[in-house]
Amino acid sequence: MVSNTFRVVGANLRELSILALLLAGLPAAVMGWGQIVLTGASGTGEIGDLGLASALMGIGFLALMIGSVLLQASTIRVAVGTLNGDKPSAFRELGKTYSVLLPLIGLGIVMMFAYGIAFLLLVVPAIILGVIWVIATPAYVMERPGVFGALGRSRDLTRGHRWPIFGLLVVYFVAYFVVSAVLGGIFVALSMIGGDLSAMAISSTISNALVGAISGVVTSAGISSIYYELRMIKEGVGAAQLAAVFD
Repeated sequence: MVSNTFRVVGANLRELSILALLLAGLPAAVMGWGQIVLTGASGTGEIGDLGLASALMGIGFLALMIGSVLLQASTIRVAVGTLNGDKPSAFRELGKTYSVLLPLIGLGIVMMFAYGIAFLLLVVPAIILGVIWVIATPAYVMERPGVFGALGRSRDLTRGHRWPIFGLLVVYFVAYFVVSAVLGGIFVALSMIGGDLSAMAISSTISNALVGAISGVVTSAGISSIYYELRMIKEGVGAAQLAAVFD
């Protein structure tokens, strides 16, 4: 799964990087800028413009939700094509994903609602649901079984493989926090050299954009690879058969 993830990313690095920056990085930067406006970058400790901060964070969140869906759907199609030995275009695949935008947003809302309820009960049920439903999005994109059908497909495909998947997710989150901390530290250090708080705010925004972009493309490719591997292991379905649904 890990090797396929890097194979997909490496073969489509330029186009996926551009899409990730636009669809995940930019919205993350907008949300980060909203947080900066709210806390204030003047060093006085006073709360900034609440209205502007709320608008920025709201727009950023909405754009990130839509962008993440489009990025993941595009990456799924790119991943299947790459694993099939083709040379897909991420830009072209993006144009083919708009038909699944609303259903995937609906799928995301259902999942987040369930995660929220599970989290209120205990953290562990939310983690379990996260592992069970980890490939619901690629299942919908590839098979179109409906929102609840995609959740069921993810449950069935992950059965018997959830501990390895959980381990991969733990590794991913650890790597995410490490990369986030390193990039954040680098940009903060660079801005502190000049002692300019405004420069520090800009550096933080850039850091949020880069981390959002990296996280978006690696997550999408990784989840696509998990789906591909599970279909191949449990059902004997290879990339060629998966790619046939796009013909």
